[in-house]
Amino acid sequence: MKKLSLSTVLLLAALGGCSGKDAADHYQDALKYSQNNQFNAAVIELKSAISQAPDNIDYRLLLARVYVTVGDVVSAEKEYERALRNGADPESIAVETIQTSYLAENYQSVLSLFSETAGLSPKTQHYLKFYRALADVELGAADNAVVIFDELVNSEYPDLARYAEAALLLNARNIEQALTTVQQVASDSIIAKEALLLQAQLQLLSKDLDNAVVNLQDYVAQVPRALRVRLLLAQTYVQQQQFAAADEQLLFILQMAPEHGLTNYLKATIEYQKKNYPKAKEHIDKAISARFSNAPSRILAGIIHHQLGLEVQALSHLSNVKNSLHTYPPAQRLYSLLQLRAGETADAATSLSQSQLSEQDLSLVASTAFQLISKGDDSLAAEIISRYENMVVPQDGQSLSTLGSLKLGLPNRNAEGIKNLEQALMMDPGLHDTRLVLAGSYIRQQQYDKAAELAEEWLKTPETLNAGYNLKALTYLLQKDLANGKLMLAEARKADSENVFTLYMLAAVARDESNIEQSDTLLKQAIALRSDYVPALIAFYSSMQQQGTPEVALAAVEKSHKAHPDNNQIRMLLANLYQSSNRYADVISILKPISDTQQQFTPAFYTLMVNAYVRTNQANLALALAERWYNSDDKNIQAGLAYSNLLANARRFKDAIVVLDKLLRIHPKQAVLLRTKIAAQSENGDHKGALATFELLPAEIANSAEMLFHKGRIQILNNQISPGLETLNKSYSMSPQPVTAIAIAGAYAKDISFRRAVSFIEQHFAQHGRNSNELNAFYANLLIEDDVNKAVTVYSEIVQQAPDSLIALNNYAWVLLEVGRVAEAKTYAERALKINNRHPDVLDTYGKVLMMQGDHANAKAQFEQSLAVRPNHTEVQLNLAQVLILIGDQDQASKVLAAVKTDNTKDQNRARALQQQLTQ
Repeated sequence: MKKLSLSTVLLLAALGGCSGKDAADHYQDALKYSQNNQFNAAVIELKSAISQAPDNIDYRLLLARVYVTVGDVVSAEKEYERALRNGADPESIAVETIQTSYLAENYQSVLSLFSETAGLSPKTQHYLKFYRALADVELGAADNAVVIFDELVNSEYPDLARYAEAALLLNARNIEQALTTVQQVASDSIIAKEALLLQAQLQLLSKDLDNAVVNLQDYVAQVPRALRVRLLLAQTYVQQQQFAAADEQLLFILQMAPEHGLTNYLKATIEYQKKNYPKAKEHIDKAISARFSNAPSRILAGIIHHQLGLEVQALSHLSNVKNSLHTYPPAQRLYSLLQLRAGETADAATSLSQSQLSEQDLSLVASTAFQLISKGDDSLAAEIISRYENMVVPQDGQSLSTLGSLKLGLPNRNAEGIKNLEQALMMDPGLHDTRLVLAGSYIRQQQYDKAAELAEEWLKTPETLNAGYNLKALTYLLQKDLANGKLMLAEARKADSENVFTLYMLAAVARDESNIEQSDTLLKQAIALRSDYVPALIAFYSSMQQQGTPEVALAAVEKSHKAHPDNNQIRMLLANLYQSSNRYADVISILKPISDTQQQFTPAFYTLMVNAYVRTNQANLALALAERWYNSDDKNIQAGLAYSNLLANARRFKDAIVVLDKLLRIHPKQAVLLRTKIAAQSENGDHKGALATFELLPAEIANSAEMLFHKGRIQILNNQISPGLETLNKSYSMSPQPVTAIAIAGAYAKDISFRRAVSFIEQHFAQHGRNSNELNAFYANLLIEDDVNKAVTVYSEIVQQAPDSLIALNNYAWVLLEVGRVAEAKTYAERALKINNRHPDVLDTYGKVLMMQGDHANAKAQFEQSLAVRPNHTEVQLNLAQVLILIGDQDQASKVLAAVKTDNTKDQNRARALQQQLTQ
């Protein structure tokens, strides 16, 4: 053990308080220090005294009073409690004790203190009642407090009477008279602090914030740990936008109560004002976790999360208080915008239709209406456009132009839209975008003269001369007037030789005139001038593809992407080109940066990315992304189908059906949803339910050859053999597809005879040819049961046509075994093993080859490997039992046979035969 030096021992002695002073000496020194306002020194001396005499009441009481003086009411409350336990006289300290508990905000203690103490004086009883009334107020039991104040208003003690009167006036909402009354409480009264606080609260109610702040500051100086009062002071500072002062109070509170809801809310408000959004998020999350989740808190949370780009969370917060958002229009607008971005277009429209709209809402109305129109919901789009028009009269050309553009998308308001655009141009001829939109509308209506007329304004100034000639050229070209179109394009090129739209139209003209080389040259010029001009990139790719060199255009698009990495239109074009070339890994690589940095995606993005994950065998990632797509827009048919199909692929059929049912409530007659649900129900074993869903299909679809095939197959699975065969034959008569022939032959083989099934397929071959490998293989399998020698011939043909087919090689080996051609069978079984040496059927076939050649030990190993991959397969179990008997392992063979469970008569007979061999 390490030894201590002499100096260390002396130091420890000094630290241990070996000063020679007893408890009384420490107490006397503490008295002197407290009289000289040296309170820290007094506390040290009193703690030393108490350490020597812990039961001394005087020491405890002096320490409690020193703590009260320095504002540490929490520590003071503990010392009063210990003094009472040690036998202090309740009468002498009751008032200061209960006051300390009140100042420490321990209101439950205030209500219980001295409630059962007898012998207290009337004066003490009055003050105890007073503090209990204050505690009732703080705890929300104002009615109890009013009863006590009614008693105290007649108290012989003026300070209590004045305070009680003020409290009753406050209860009657007479704020001014209450303030005058409480100000009459003497500054040296026992309840001076409480009167000061009430005065500040009344000043807050009368909007006298400056004086209220002065009084709250005074109170906090006297009672530093009054957290509720500090919080009130912080709230007042926030109202005055004195955020630094508020922050100082909140930091103090958070040290004592880091999870307090309102405090964190106010702190979040301050951090938001500072634009410190991550810190603001931290505090608003704490506030809501502490159940401070009222409308202002949720609104602030929504705004903060939006600032951080967390739009899903922002939408969730605002959704929680959507019925209160009208009180804060900016939050209402944000809510609608977030709904729109999340694909909840109809919900966004509903929110807008319930809002008081103003001029600044036009862009939001426009975005929502455009989305609704694109989804085919014209009626809801028309409703919010009309609501905007009824509330706001557009005073400028730009607003009229926006409204006109919106109405162009509504079939019944097209004429109105054109009129609005014409009015907008009259108000402001310089609205070039509006002129272009109006021209497009005229062109769609084949009013080419009106469109050309609009170009005249552009021909008046050099800056827009090229645009004017371009528009005139377009009107001529659309009317197949190539001569005048070319003249206008020549003028357009004179006005601006580097305008890419001019070059693009010239390229189109050259292609129409079969001058492919010139067309490609013009497209290359356009791309060289503007490598992000997508129409030229698409046209160039189409031309190169037709000429057999798509890689040339692909390189141009890749170069464009490198030059414009933030242009998602080019990124999506490149991803589509990769997909068309089956380069699915490259699709993922090019789109991954978007999925890593954004939250909202287009349907085209989701479709590309989900398909790429599926094609690269990343089913889990495909499913996760499809789920994300569906959750972002659960009314979208495309999203729902992608998600439900991937759920079905993962054999989560019930989950897939839940998704489909939700979509069908919105789109009850959507055939693709019904068809997908039928497939999911059938795969889930609910054949009866699938047939019931089938009845909901439109007649023209239900009676198609394809759907009759599915219905017949499901009927047979539902043990409706005769109706199923009738339905399948009806489908076959309409369209004799090989897959339908397989279904019919399969039903014949199972429920009539193998001969009937074989005859049906041979009849199909005679009438429609043997052009289906699947049907040919199925035919060969049937022949194994009906005519094994013929099966050998058919499988020989199949293997010649598909020499690398695992199934064909394995089955050929099997039928060769059936006719005793073991050596040949081994050749084909070994070829199958080279392709896949873990396939249970291949292992079983090779095991049977070895068994028939007398290699029983290796045969046993093959059968065991097969069962390890696919346990409890009856035929393989029987093969294993047979080879075990041949080896002489009767016990193990008996165990294997005992594990065989089958309803197949042939297998049952073989099992009995093997069992008899065991007993011989």
